[in-house]
Amino acid sequence: MTVPGSNAPVPPLQPVPTVGANEATSLIEMFTKGHFYGNVRTEYFSLHNAYFVPGSNQDTVSYGGTLGYKTAALYGFSVGVSAFIQRGIDHSDNPANVVSYLGPNLLNLAEAYLQYEGHGFKVVAGNQKLNAPFDGEYDWRIVPPLFQGVSARYGDADNFLMAFKMFRYKSYTSNTFTRTTAYNVDFDSFSTIGNAKTNGFWGVGGAHKWKLAPVELSAQGWYQTYQDYARMTYAQGQVIRDGGLIRPFVGVQGVRETGDGRELLGNVNSEVFGAQFGVKRNSLTLRFGYDRIVPHSNSLLNGALVTPYAHNIGSDPLYAQPFFNSTEDLGAGNAYAIDVNGAPFGHLFLGARYSFMDLKSSATAVSLHQSEYLLYAIYNFTGKLKGLSITDFTGFQSSPAKSKKYFENRVILEYAFGG
Repeated sequence: MTVPGSNAPVPPLQPVPTVGANEATSLIEMFTKGHFYGNVRTEYFSLHNAYFVPGSNQDTVSYGGTLGYKTAALYGFSVGVSAFIQRGIDHSDNPANVVSYLGPNLLNLAEAYLQYEGHGFKVVAGNQKLNAPFDGEYDWRIVPPLFQGVSARYGDADNFLMAFKMFRYKSYTSNTFTRTTAYNVDFDSFSTIGNAKTNGFWGVGGAHKWKLAPVELSAQGWYQTYQDYARMTYAQGQVIRDGGLIRPFVGVQGVRETGDGRELLGNVNSEVFGAQFGVKRNSLTLRFGYDRIVPHSNSLLNGALVTPYAHNIGSDPLYAQPFFNSTEDLGAGNAYAIDVNGAPFGHLFLGARYSFMDLKSSATAVSLHQSEYLLYAIYNFTGKLKGLSITDFTGFQSSPAKSKKYFENRVILEYAFGG
């Protein structure tokens, strides 16, 4: 799942549980008409000079997945539950040689929610996935990040209003929901705030699409408060040719963020402005992205965005984004990216990306000048093997500020069912 406008490579086939064509007419039917869904996944991560640490080599294989059950709807109400598991395969006894994302052995309840859907509304209360900028499931891990709270949405995929309040968070390395974030020491060994707890976060947002022949215009806007961290306003818009073989497009985005409450990470003053242009032809997409993170020496990482639930996790809606780390964790300055992808051979999806991070973590630091070269391929099987996919990401990062190049390869084999 990706946020609309996200520039993360598309995920492999991921069935989304849906209510059957016929709603239940009784409590018994509510359960007998329900269905199971889930996935079984094996992941292999190989890192050389991991995150630019010379000699830090990690080769890690783990397996696991999710099994869920969702009832049919009775008067619009349904219940969903799921459980997840992650287990390592012959992991090294030295933690330094194990990728931290795949290292923990996990087994626990995942989703557990009550949902109402009807008259254009969808309200979910409980343990759930969330799809909002910087708070969604855009990463490639066996165990997904989850939130505990209430979300409400009105509309369809292109035209909607949404509000949510989340009290607790469960990362991809944890069995439990807590009031901590990805900035806390349990998830970031370099954390300066220990395990300081907060009351979570809340947000409101919406999107709309206009058919204005010969173009199509789409826009979205969000306001989110990460309690005791920061307040964020995010807006994005895109115009694309409506129809035709060649469909050029242009997009703009902006983010403004200031501190909130205890400001656990210190003063927050962040401004980001981005632009994107590209072209689509059938399945082929070519895009160029740029983001300007305005330097503020009195703010975290020279003015970088504060993202408590996307820190060290993966891609997000910024137009210029590397894959093996995140723009918002690198500092302020200028970020660039070029990406081309498409499906030239049926169910085979291929892509390549180059990103350049001209970012400084402080006013006195030298620019990172990080280059990332990435190739990726996804193949979704058909016929009797429908639901099976294999994915590979391979690439490297280089920086004159670092003594070694950082190489990484990820291979993901998954079987998803129940969509």
